[in-house]
Amino acid sequence: MKNITRFLSIIMLILVFTTTVSAQTKFNVPANYQLNVKEDYAKYEADIITAAKWLEEIDLDRDEDKRKEVSSFVMKWIIGSPSVSVELSEKIMNLYNKNDKILINYMAAYSAYWLQNRSTATKPAAVKAGLISMMNVYKKDIQIKKNKEMGKLIKLTEEGKLDQYIAENFK
Repeated sequence: MKNITRFLSIIMLILVFTTTVSAQTKFNVPANYQLNVKEDYAKYEADIITAAKWLEEIDLDRDEDKRKEVSSFVMKWIIGSPSVSVELSEKIMNLYNKNDKILINYMAAYSAYWLQNRSTATKPAAVKAGLISMMNVYKKDIQIKKNKEMGKLIKLTEEGKLDQYIAENFK
């Protein structure tokens, strides 16, 4: 009986592990992508959404070369996009501060939110999506330098005051 219980426990652990691993977003930058004219940007909208998820899920210490490639693709898309305009403010700079790698999370999640909610998207809602992505990566505490402003934002979010914070700081 002990052997059966042990065997079932091992099977359960394997299933949990493989489910967790397979749940991660897979993303590869499109080969030979072109961002020259307005129509080019629309072709890659789904890729931007997937890239935003990938950037949030993959730890900062993993796949560093790929992270740079994905970040570069996202930045190029955002800079030229006719459909999304990400505003950066001093507040955002204070939040990511010495953690430059998480700025792309804000920009990618903001853009992804806008693309997924095109007809109802608002700036505060897109800002919220961006901030949540930044906080999620920051809270993993992998290659992160502690930042007082981000700590305050996380505390406010835990207290249910994120919307209030956005209304007061992102007009």
